[in-house]
Parts: sequence; structure tokens; C-alpha cells
Amino acid sequence: GSSVSRWCLLTAGADTACYMRLPLSRLPSYNLASIPAPSVPPPTVPTGAPPLWLRDEVAVPRRAPIPRLRASSHTDIAQRRPLRRILRCGRTAAYTVSVLILTLFIGSPLPPSPALAAPAATEMSLPSLVRVPEAMAPDHLGSAPKAARRQKTSFVTAAVSSVGPAVVRIDTERLVDRQPLEGYLFPGLEPEGQRRESGQGSGVILTEAGLILTNAHVVKNAAKVTVTLTDGRTFEGSVTGSDDYMDLAAVKIKPSGRTLPTAPLGRSDDLQVGDWVIAIGNAVGLDSTVTLGIVSSLSRSAAEVGIPNKKVNFIQTDAAINPGNSGGPLLNEFGEVIGINTAIRANAAGIGFAIPIDTAEKAVVELSNGRKIPHAYLGISMSSLTVEAARQNNGDPNSNVELPELPGALVLAVAPDTPASKAGFRKFDLIQELGGISIKSAADAQAVVDGSKVGQALTAKIIRQRKAIFITVIAGDLSERPLPGSSGGK
Repeated sequence: GSSVSRWCLLTAGADTACYMRLPLSRLPSYNLASIPAPSVPPPTVPTGAPPLWLRDEVAVPRRAPIPRLRASSHTDIAQRRPLRRILRCGRTAAYTVSVLILTLFIGSPLPPSPALAAPAATEMSLPSLVRVPEAMAPDHLGSAPKAARRQKTSFVTAAVSSVGPAVVRIDTERLVDRQPLEGYLFPGLEPEGQRRESGQGSGVILTEAGLILTNAHVVKNAAKVTVTLTDGRTFEGSVTGSDDYMDLAAVKIKPSGRTLPTAPLGRSDDLQVGDWVIAIGNAVGLDSTVTLGIVSSLSRSAAEVGIPNKKVNFIQTDAAINPGNSGGPLLNEFGEVIGINTAIRANAAGIGFAIPIDTAEKAVVELSNGRKIPHAYLGISMSSLTVEAARQNNGDPNSNVELPELPGALVLAVAPDTPASKAGFRKFDLIQELGGISIKSAADAQAVVDGSKVGQALTAKIIRQRKAIFITVIAGDLSERPLPGSSGGK
């Protein structure tokens, strides 16, 4: 049972003995059938050794003696243990040597070469993707071939580099009348009854002789004009001619020192909607500001733009035009001047207007020589009439006039003492032809007048009270028209 234990005496030799007290469950059991016969005779026990015996603590049946193991098995194990230790030591030594050799190989510096001397360690410590600044680069790196400079493909950069130096800043000072009590609140050194007012705009140099093109409203009533170039040179300018109806002016400076840069002129007639355009100027006092956009529309009449007193059709663009840009150039993608930046729509964003260079080029020739530009006019106010609008008006029971149901330019007013009033135009006349050209809208009639010369006779076909009438009118000079409220005369 589990509670039974035995004293076991195992004979080890003639002079030694080992006593162990073990539970029966711990005593080994052997299958004698599985133990092969020994190859050598079993060892003999010395005569003096006590025999194997078991002393029971309790009375149990006596068992057969436990057979001995082969002596050869103990001998083989004892012989294999030194060999295993030798193999383990060999493997450990080989691993240690391999690690040592690898460590020495990695940690040892590369052999120096003529191209890479002492600074090589510094260069190897830098990340491979970091570009060393030229000022910090070692001297030996200067001998290596430098990478080719990347070529810029921006047409904006090329255009600005070509025309930018020819764009100037124009500072003006003008004398304006003081308001009542203003002289008491802001006394100064100005002449009595006047005060000084400053302004700023842009311009573009057209000739090396110092001819500058800008807007008329930039230099209007200017007592002093100062022109500043991008290289810092400053000149005093003089206004040789100005035209308020086209909003163009010519300014001349006396060049000195280096040759003045000039801007090449293009052709605004070649423009198409969607073409790239570049605006350059001194926007809100920031010199040489560049903005990019496209041509949004062409041939915008002054009436459409909201400036009815101008005699020019504008280029519309979404390139940013700000106060101070006035008079600056509008460039095409080839770096040629195709317009003069003039106005913006105050209640909108991205709507700016420029005077076509084809119109400005003809005007600046006259203005640079001090001559006035004549502008033909008739002296009538017009509106476009369509068939649908005429039918709607005629169907209104409260309408006090019956309109012809035809397209054309409807006369809304005739100014007194003007070529139109003298020729016999009346309110609600419908112009269908003018100067031999068919008229479908008020813009068509205005274009005919703008293209006419002062003193030219124009024959108009009008519809009045359902009858066709032909009237001949002589175009007058706009600069000589009577002022509003005058009793008559030129």
C-alpha cells in the first residue's frame, strides 16, 4: 500500500553501503523480459559484502530480488558524457569566434581613398536624403559635377521677366478746393482756398525716349507727377496729353543714365475668350504685383460696364485688378501688352476691365504730341428693343405709347442743341439702319457712331408711328457738346 515503506540496502562494494527509505511506489520496477542478456559476465560480489536484504516495517510477502542492470549500460553513458561536453564547448567557441569576427568587420573603418579622406566620416553620418547647403559642403565635394539647373516652363515667369522692368509707379499731387471750414480745421502751406491731395497708379514705358502710357484718371489735374522704376530710379514726369472719354494719358520723362526698359506691344484683336492674361501694377501701393487670369469677354461697351461716359469697348478679365493697378499693362501669354488696366466692378469679384491696346496705341500717338482726340457723337440716349419687349409693352393697357414690334435701337431721349435734335430725331424713334449698317441693338448704333469721324454725315432709317423715315445727321465733336443745364450753344 501507499503507507508501506521499506528500508532498502543496496550493496555498492565491500566497504560501502547505502541505505534509503523509500515508499513502495517510488521503487523502480523492471520488465525482465525486455532486458537483453548481458554481453559480458555480471560482476561478482565480494565475499565480505552483505547480501541484499529487505527489512519489513510491516509484515508483507517476501518478493523476488530486483535484477541488476547491465554494467555495460553505465559504462556507455559514462563514455558519452565527455564527448557531449566537448561538442558543446566546440559549438560555443565557434559561435563566439563568428560573432567576434563579424563585430570586428563591421566596426572597422573602410580603407581611405584619395577622393574621400578624413571628412568621409562626417558625410557618412548625414542622412542620404538631406541636401548639404553649399556654404557647409566640404571642399572635396566641389570637384563633383553639379546637377543641371531645372528649366522653368512658366510663361508667367518669362512674361514678367520681360515686361516687369518697364512697369512704373506714378505718384501724383494735385490741388483741390477746400470745403467750407476745412481751412480752419486743417491749416497748411497750400495756397489759400486749396489743399494738396496725393494719388498713386501705374504706367508702362513704351519708348526709350521716355514715353509712358497710363490712365487719364491717374494723372487728372495733377500738379506734380513722379515716376519710379523698378530699379529705384526716380524721374519727374509731365503730362503731354489726356483724354477723359478714353481714360488714356501720355506722360513723358527725361531719361538719364542707363537705357530705359520698354514693353513690347501685341494685338488685342487677336485675343479670344479663354486666353491667358497677366496683370502687373502697383496694387494698393505694393510695387510690381503680378496676377493671373483669363479673358472673360471681349468688346464690353462702356454702358455694359457701367461707365456710360466712356467712348471705348473693354476687355473683361478675371485677373485681380485693385486700386493702384490703373494704368498698368495687361499681358498675353507671350509677354506682350494687349491692354491697359482701367476699372473694376465694385459690387463683384473677379470682374476687371482693360482698354484694348489697339485702341490705346492710336490714341497715345495723338496724346504724346499734345493733340486732342476728336470723338463723334449724336446726342441721343438709346436702349435695345426686341420683338418680345415691344409686344409686352403694347399689350399693357397702362402703356402710353405703342412701339413697333421690330428689333433695333429705341431712342429714349434727345439732348437739346445737339446734332440729333437738329436732324429731327424724336423720342421713341426706332433706329433700324445707321450709316448703311443694319442696327439690331443700341450697341450696334453706338459702334457706328464711335467709328465715325467728326463732321461725317450719317443716314438713319427710323420707324416712327409705323412709318419708315430717313434722316441725315452730321456727327458732332463730343468735346464741344453743351453742358447739362445750359441754355444752348456749343
